[in-house]
Amino acid sequence: MKKILALVIGIILVVSLLSSCTVTIGSDDKGLDAAYEYVLTMYKDKPTITPSDFDVIAVVTIEGEAFPITWEVEVTKGDANSVKLVKSEDGKTVRVDIDEKVTSSVDYNLKFRIEKNGNSCSAGFVHSIPEYKLFSWQQYVDAAEDETLTVRGIVTGIISKSLGDSYNCLYFEDDDGGYYAYGMATDPVEQAVEIGDEVYVTGKRTTYSGTWEIKEASFEVVSHNKDVDPKDITELYKNASSLKDEALAKLQSSLVTIKDVEITGQDKGSGYYKFKLGSLESYVRISSSVCPLDAADTTAFIEDHTTHFGYIADVTGVVCLYDGAFYLTPVSLNAFDYKSLPQKSDKEMVEVEKGLIKFPATVTDNTTFDLLPTGTTYTQVKIEWSIVSGTCATLEDGVLVITIPDSDETVVLKAVFTSGDEKSETTYSINVVATELSYKQIVEAAYALGKDEKLDGTYRLYGEIIRIDTAYSEEYKNITVTIVVDGLTEKPIQCFRLKGEGAADLAVGDFITVEGILKNYVKNDVSTIEFDSGCVLLGTEEVLDQSKILGAAYALAGSEKMANPSILQGVIKTIDTAYSEEYKNITVTIVVAGLEEYPIQCFRLKGEGVDTLAVGDEIYVKGTLKNYVKNEVSTIEFDAGCELIGKVITTE
Repeated sequence: MKKILALVIGIILVVSLLSSCTVTIGSDDKGLDAAYEYVLTMYKDKPTITPSDFDVIAVVTIEGEAFPITWEVEVTKGDANSVKLVKSEDGKTVRVDIDEKVTSSVDYNLKFRIEKNGNSCSAGFVHSIPEYKLFSWQQYVDAAEDETLTVRGIVTGIISKSLGDSYNCLYFEDDDGGYYAYGMATDPVEQAVEIGDEVYVTGKRTTYSGTWEIKEASFEVVSHNKDVDPKDITELYKNASSLKDEALAKLQSSLVTIKDVEITGQDKGSGYYKFKLGSLESYVRISSSVCPLDAADTTAFIEDHTTHFGYIADVTGVVCLYDGAFYLTPVSLNAFDYKSLPQKSDKEMVEVEKGLIKFPATVTDNTTFDLLPTGTTYTQVKIEWSIVSGTCATLEDGVLVITIPDSDETVVLKAVFTSGDEKSETTYSINVVATELSYKQIVEAAYALGKDEKLDGTYRLYGEIIRIDTAYSEEYKNITVTIVVDGLTEKPIQCFRLKGEGAADLAVGDFITVEGILKNYVKNDVSTIEFDSGCVLLGTEEVLDQSKILGAAYALAGSEKMANPSILQGVIKTIDTAYSEEYKNITVTIVVAGLEEYPIQCFRLKGEGVDTLAVGDEIYVKGTLKNYVKNEVSTIEFDAGCELIGKVITTE
């Protein structure tokens, strides 16, 4: 009797903790229990209000064993036919098919059951379908966060996974304003949606970075081939006080045209293709994850913009906001209608060309630049280049070559612009960050060591593997190789019991960066100059000294970026944004080499294993370092798109 009572109490506790979930049959099968916990964890915190279709998984695999999932629906209030289950053709998912136009709200339980070897686990999740109501644009704007609504409009822009985007989205508008449906389950291109179609969209009203959106949306096409005429906002844009002007913000998600803008420049790293009218400079943004242009059109768009610096054009796109500031998303390849190259005086042409030339503030790797002999827009402008200072730089046949020196330098270039009788010169400075010692100096210092002596501190070298001295040991997770650094074939360096991510795959001919303690190991009167046991493989590419990289990053001015990607090894101090299952990324802050005063944020870090990262983990990150400024606060960070390339595993 006591055993039965204990079982009942246990079930009650589970129900209490999980609220809408009830375990109906227990199991001693660890695989079954794990599969049950996986599904429960995956769906127990999902939204309870489901205004549109969504998918659930039909099978879960635990340690190579597949556990099929049986789903069923029990409608507890309202129309019993308002929700149905449809299994996908491949059998991997089940679509929960929602009737978005229910005349009164519907409550239902979505139940799952997993069975194995006569045992089973099951649970149920309580959901509801809201009553259908068509909202006006103003009601959409005024709606509460996560309020379910339905709106209608004419499609102006299409974002589709089948075109290479990360998400399915729609831009559409009615007579009063624009809408943005983000992250839809259904691909609009696969449903043959076209610009000009009239759609009804149902989802939840939300706000992201000041932009009104509709998330978890479904759509229905009700008619085709409507006219799509962009609003002419030329005068409104001219008269706006800033890109955060309230009048511009109210246009978000609307299709607009601004006439007679000037093409001013690019920031390809951020996807910004700039234009200016009056006192305001904005941009058309090409997003890597949500853009209505496919890959071919994107390439053509960028080439056209690059060859039309200085031109007068009309620009058309959908109004978007970033941190409340206006910019445009293109809805077609012809977002810019290039009209003419404006007539300018010699002085004005020189000023245009001077403004188009940009150099990075800092370089941390060997770098080359092609220096143009004429202007890109006004080719009659001639440019003569010379090096004012910087021993690490050479200039020959219009190519500037910067080679990383033994100590930090500043390269100063002078450019003389000439057009007609107008002549003007300007200088450009590039900070060149060096390693503490050149590779050659480090090797020479190691070869000058006496018997069994070591160099103080740790050093890193980049070289080519010429020999595998001891094959990789699966037991000890290390390998011994010999490398040649900087062409010093007569002074090889052995890397004794080298550890690190990728060590098992090393081969003769690979170039690697190794960090550790250098010593002169003597046995039987034979010297071997080597990295001592415990040396670490940092990667199969050149990885510069971390303290120098930190110094260069913290010397960046506001919104500046490094010219080259960098790799840093650091310990995670904070998880700034938890891992997102939807976006497959996480934001963490690391401390490098114990330098607490120089934290580096890894923004939207991606890569295998990011979902398991925790405070205290030591990781390697690769990406572009920048100084991100918001509300006058600087954050030194790896930009979005940075990659986790390794995690330090400590073994006994």
